[in-house]
Amino acid sequence: MRMHGGTGKLKLSNICTNSDVEIIPNGRFSSLHFKNNLSLTMTAKQADDDATMEAPPANDDADISFAEREDDDDREDAAAADVHVASSLDHSDLFSAVEESVISCRPLVDFFYHPNNDDDNSAAKLTTRQRRDVICSIVKSPKFNKTRARRLFSGLTPLLRKVVDEESYIPDQDDDGDVIVDANAASTLAVLYLRICAFLVDAYLDGLLKRQRKGTATSNNNNNKRVEVIDEVFEVAEMLHDLLFPLQNCGKEGMTTQSAIFSMCENYWHGNFEDKELFVTQLIPLLLVKSLEDTAQKNDVKRLCSIRDAIDLLDFECESITTLKNHLLRTVANPLFLQSTEGKKFITHLFQVDASLVVDLHKAIKVQLFEAKRSILNAYGEIYYNAWKQSAETTKEDEEEEQGGEIQTSIEENALQDMMYFQIHAANPKIVSSIRIVLDKFYVNKKSPDVESMLHRCYGPLLWRSLSATNARVRLQAAVVLSDTFPLRDPDAGQEWTEACVQKSVEALISLMSDEVAAVRVAGSNATAKILSEFWVAIPANDIRKLLNHIIAKHASDLTSSAVRATAIKTVTTLLEEDKTHAVLRSLLPSLGNLIHDKSEKVRLAVVEMLLFVKKIRGMKYYHIVDPQNLLSRLADEGRGRNNPTGPVAIGLSELLSNSFFPVGKNKTMSDIINRTLRLLTDNPGAAVTFYRNAGTQLGVNSISKLIAALMRCLCMLIVQDKKMNCEDISNLSIVMADDEIDSAKVPPNTALMATIAESIMILWGSIEADLKYEQNESAADILMEVFSGNVLTEVYSHFESKTVDGLEDVKLAECSRACVAILDCAGKMKEAEIEGLRAHVIGELAKATDMPPEKRTRMNFSPNMALLCEWGMTEDVAQCLSNSILNYFSLENLDGKSNLSKKRKLRGKKAAAKDELPQLDIETSLGILGNILKGSFPASLSARNSIIKSETACTAISTALQSARTAADTIIKSQQADESEVSITKIKHIGNAIECYGRLLIHKEAMRGEVPMRLSQEAKELLSWVTDNIIPSMMKSVAVEEENSLSKLDISAISGIGSPMTCDDPPRRKSNRRSARESDVSFLSSDQATSNTLPGASKHTSSGSAVSISSASSVLSTFAEWLSISGAESFLLIHISKWCQVLGATDNIKTRESLLGSLFHVALRSLKDDRDATVFKELLLHLKDVDPGTKEKEIIMESLSIITSLRDEQIATQALATIIYVTRSIIVQAGESDGAEFLDMVGPGMKEVLLSILNNKRSSLLLAKCLLNEPKVSSVRECLVKEMRANSPMSDALEAVVRDLSGEKVVTDGESEEETEVEEKPPIIPEQAEAAKISALLSQPEAGVVVA
Repeated sequence: MRMHGGTGKLKLSNICTNSDVEIIPNGRFSSLHFKNNLSLTMTAKQADDDATMEAPPANDDADISFAEREDDDDREDAAAADVHVASSLDHSDLFSAVEESVISCRPLVDFFYHPNNDDDNSAAKLTTRQRRDVICSIVKSPKFNKTRARRLFSGLTPLLRKVVDEESYIPDQDDDGDVIVDANAASTLAVLYLRICAFLVDAYLDGLLKRQRKGTATSNNNNNKRVEVIDEVFEVAEMLHDLLFPLQNCGKEGMTTQSAIFSMCENYWHGNFEDKELFVTQLIPLLLVKSLEDTAQKNDVKRLCSIRDAIDLLDFECESITTLKNHLLRTVANPLFLQSTEGKKFITHLFQVDASLVVDLHKAIKVQLFEAKRSILNAYGEIYYNAWKQSAETTKEDEEEEQGGEIQTSIEENALQDMMYFQIHAANPKIVSSIRIVLDKFYVNKKSPDVESMLHRCYGPLLWRSLSATNARVRLQAAVVLSDTFPLRDPDAGQEWTEACVQKSVEALISLMSDEVAAVRVAGSNATAKILSEFWVAIPANDIRKLLNHIIAKHASDLTSSAVRATAIKTVTTLLEEDKTHAVLRSLLPSLGNLIHDKSEKVRLAVVEMLLFVKKIRGMKYYHIVDPQNLLSRLADEGRGRNNPTGPVAIGLSELLSNSFFPVGKNKTMSDIINRTLRLLTDNPGAAVTFYRNAGTQLGVNSISKLIAALMRCLCMLIVQDKKMNCEDISNLSIVMADDEIDSAKVPPNTALMATIAESIMILWGSIEADLKYEQNESAADILMEVFSGNVLTEVYSHFESKTVDGLEDVKLAECSRACVAILDCAGKMKEAEIEGLRAHVIGELAKATDMPPEKRTRMNFSPNMALLCEWGMTEDVAQCLSNSILNYFSLENLDGKSNLSKKRKLRGKKAAAKDELPQLDIETSLGILGNILKGSFPASLSARNSIIKSETACTAISTALQSARTAADTIIKSQQADESEVSITKIKHIGNAIECYGRLLIHKEAMRGEVPMRLSQEAKELLSWVTDNIIPSMMKSVAVEEENSLSKLDISAISGIGSPMTCDDPPRRKSNRRSARESDVSFLSSDQATSNTLPGASKHTSSGSAVSISSASSVLSTFAEWLSISGAESFLLIHISKWCQVLGATDNIKTRESLLGSLFHVALRSLKDDRDATVFKELLLHLKDVDPGTKEKEIIMESLSIITSLRDEQIATQALATIIYVTRSIIVQAGESDGAEFLDMVGPGMKEVLLSILNNKRSSLLLAKCLLNEPKVSSVRECLVKEMRANSPMSDALEAVVRDLSGEKVVTDGESEEETEVEEKPPIIPEQAEAAKISALLSQPEAGVVVA
């Protein structure tokens, strides 16, 4: 029954009642899902096709499936049919088809989709789409009046009602419940009939709407007047609308028909027809569900958004709305809605529907904030802002409407103020950040009176009291809100109220910047910077002076927090962005210049960024803030120590000084650049090297190429001057000097200056090496080739190389070695054919190495020579040369210590050199070269190392040769057991170095595979097993036999310093364990690395077996300590190293223990720090109980424990202290009762030193006391440690409180006398065995001993 003009609320009592929504346990709306598929409220009975429909003719096998028929036709152009064709069909044909379909759907279906092809009628030749459009155009035609419309739709109604009543559109299903697709089935004909009805209604509505609009335009009638629809059309449309839900389960044809009915209902709504409200009750839920599906597209959201006004008609107080309401709430978590403009409009409109819905929508959004992306948070912010704005506008437009005011109030109180409260009081910073992004739309528009008034209403009751809250985090977050909302005022309150609010805000800022918590002071500075930069004119000058005084005078010199100092500089930089602040800040900035040397990198970086900003300001000079000398000193310091020479501070300083040392402009010549460059290199070479390291970030490839060429000419000029002084030939360098640009650069020859120039050339070339490969930089490459090709590099290298054997002092020798390394590195960047004579010269120098006296050979550095040959494709030749030399030395016939090179072989070496073949080298030179290549002492060695490892032939050859050192060690150990043979300590050192090189090679080889995490290779496991099975037993046997050459009397002072020669450029460490940049000076190499290939050793003889064992064990320990920092602990590795600790308690010789103790502690600390595994640390402490440490050992123990206790991560330190308590307990249990013995004496001298190191440190003693809080109250170890703590520890207030807590837990019970209490206060120092066993079991786990205080 029609209800004309009805505007009441619609109830959905029969919609989606069986489609419940389930919320999964995490409570997030994005995880909502349906329990069941969308079901129908009505019962779908199985239709009897034979009784309801006429069966198709037996000989009619045509497929009338609309989806299949239109598959090809949809690709064709849907242009209007030809006029002649169109005129061949008229309304009489349509009426005939309808009237024939009184009891069967087939006539009308055939008329639409299956015309008679035998007919010569041209209409039969139309495609399905064209025929449908022609038929629909008949209904749209102005000639299709009401009479014809009544005849058409009254003819459709009887069969349509029959189809609906008998549910004959429902298809058959198989045993599995799947729809049976049969083109000729009665259900398919019924579905097509429904679709045709929808097309005809839709076409009639289109025609009616066009006529109505045309009439309205001519008569100027009211456009909002509803369009009248005849009852016959309404009845057909209403029946079709009621079929939307049933068609959901009718297969593909049903979904296509449903889509046609969708279009009809949408047309009915948008056309403003009478009773249009009745056609959205099923349309809204279905479009909503469709837009929430995983396969939904933006067009689905757009269709839903177009009918969003229909949601206003729903009654949200009715219980039947629950399911639909849950579906509406799901839209706020759907990315398709949040990423489309229409989706955000739809959600915004939901806030305007009902005041009660606002609360649910806000809850649904709030649970999404924690893990939402920034784009989603911005979408939420836009939704909240537009929803509030629309509600405010609605309230203004209609003051009499209470609903608009209710919605605005609900949005402000239930949504916005709730988020504002959490922005101030939330404990999770991520939630606070997310809420701030959502509310940012309001902060950006706070200058709007309406927004400003709303912020005052919502934040007023929250902000001011939060600024003085007890919780520091609340104060911090309130400071951020203050900066976002300043000035928090009522715009209608007047000027006096505004001034009072500003004054109140200034007082709050001063209070925040004076807070005792550093993080709050940082937030106060940030808030001050934002407020002053935005409202500089609005704040009184006296208040500005107060705020700047806190920032510049107090915060910039805050000794307690580097973050406060850095923020003070950043605040000033922010203020400098406003031109109005320059007059005030110009005189204050020089007081901040001393922070350029702050110990904190972030403070220095903040100063550099401020200077870079000042450089852009006209009228202000950065060198008035920090003078150039301090800038150069800072730039040089950034390249030293633990600083990063290519870090942000160094890059910023290089950018700041780039115009000073590489001026750019039409009036700047290369002579000016060279003069400034030489001045920089002479006055401050450290700053120059750091500057050139970062030149690639400031200058172009061509500019750097020209600078390299100019520097090379300068270097040649200095060499020529040096040669002239020595009356040497300079003809080979004359071609390079043919340039007038360097005539003005008159600098006396200086070896240090020349070495720095050569190194600068290497650095600059390395910064553009990758770019030179591109075609657009071909001109830059030509510039370099013009200067460096020919015999220039050979002559330059020969000049410096000749000085290394002339008996120069160590400093000059190091400078010459730096220059040689740099020149050969540059040569490696060129092709061999482009440099004349350098290859033969390099190989000749290697051939001369064997004939050199040992004192001269140790001064030479041949590693760059081999690295250059590897760059030129001789990797396998280099590997073969090194492997042959090593194999020859460790061969069985050479174990007697005689020279490994006979005169015959020396002659072969000379002949080989003459043929440009690599000669055989001595062992010192070979291991020195290999060691420097493996550790990456200079840039070219890194490339050489990679090329050796990538070459299977080269890597196998070197690996095989290094393993011969293990064979030699086994031979010496076995001969030691048979007799008292002696081997030179030099040979023992070579065995240790070779074994360590082998371990390093295994680590780099495994790192090159790129597998994460790295795993011990089979070769590495064999090396560990070899030490455990062969070396350690040999050392223990030496201890057991009391002979002259026993381990207890062995002096290994000459080899105890073997250590690790591979301290830099190891394989990439795990991100959490990467160390700071290693300490370095101007050169890449330290003086000892640059001038020597070998470790000096004594020539005396000593007991061979024991020394070899110690040397081998130390080498393997130093190798795998680095493995722990790279890949982490492996049980196989820790088990073996734990077994090696037993040697400490087996010898009384201090030198022996010193050689192993440092390496063992290094491994233990690595395992603790990187993997929190206390296995090695526990075993090390257990074996220290019988060790009486010497002075050096005490230093090792104290330094190792200080490293642990100084870590920022207290959990690691606590785990170490818990392990110490466990070891102490175990030793006491094993010792048993000992009358009169002091507690520290009972634990043994080694552990006594450990405990004293802990007790004498303020921080470690406090952590130890906190660990004891978790010990059993009846533990005698706990009571004894507390007493020792009172006697030996520096008592701070915190430690005194913990110790008092520990001592006060002993309470006298009723009936006990004071004498009994005193006796009980001194229990025996033997805790219960069960307690010790329990703690032992806990500590056997990798994370054992972790006690969180």
